[in-house]
Amino acid sequence: MIQRLFVILTLSLVTSGFAIPYVSAGTQAAIKIEQLSASSFGTWTLLSANGSSRTSKDKGVDVTGGFTAALTEFGQTTLTVTAPAGMSVSISVYHGGDLVKEVTSNQYSFPLYTNDNYRFVIKYSLSRTGSLGVTSEPGQLRFRMKGPTSRNYSAVTPFTFKELPAGKYSLYFPKTQDCLQPAVQTIDVQPGQRNTTNVSLTCNVAAEENVDRSRVSKRTLFEYVQTRETKTRGQRK
Repeated sequence: MIQRLFVILTLSLVTSGFAIPYVSAGTQAAIKIEQLSASSFGTWTLLSANGSSRTSKDKGVDVTGGFTAALTEFGQTTLTVTAPAGMSVSISVYHGGDLVKEVTSNQYSFPLYTNDNYRFVIKYSLSRTGSLGVTSEPGQLRFRMKGPTSRNYSAVTPFTFKELPAGKYSLYFPKTQDCLQPAVQTIDVQPGQRNTTNVSLTCNVAAEENVDRSRVSKRTLFEYVQTRETKTRGQRK
């Protein structure tokens, strides 16, 4: 009875001009990709056998929440991961709910068949790290720092950053009262090393300018008096 009603309803929709999209469960495969990281996330690309691709940069893809899709492109499929600077990657491969492989490289290829169910868990970990000590003259200066990852840092001197991903970092110091704003400081953090940088500010600029003006004014007045005294009374204005 139910099947008969379904057939009647289907015929009614077709004759009414409605299209009924339908993909058989036996002609697709399920793929899920997740990313885990304590700091920064990388990017991944899933390349199908027919040349089409999906990436973590595609619109609507949740980088942290995971990606799920029903694929109809079968054959040799490749997952490629690009890790953030200073980080390594590993891929846990699940097939049919079972863990079948732990991959320590950034790429994994596999044949994709109908009814396959794959889940990939991408894990990022710090591998090439170093420390960075930041000091300044005068001290107690707040600053911002940006590096090779998407993370933004802020601190007050003196401060030491530990386990920083290796790479180039830029330090930004704001302008303070009576001090010139220093140029952006750039330092290359080397892995396995303690890197340091010091910023020296030029301060009391306004006070020094006032002193110079005062000295000039006094010298000018003295020279004027001397010149006036050397002139005759008839030459004085």
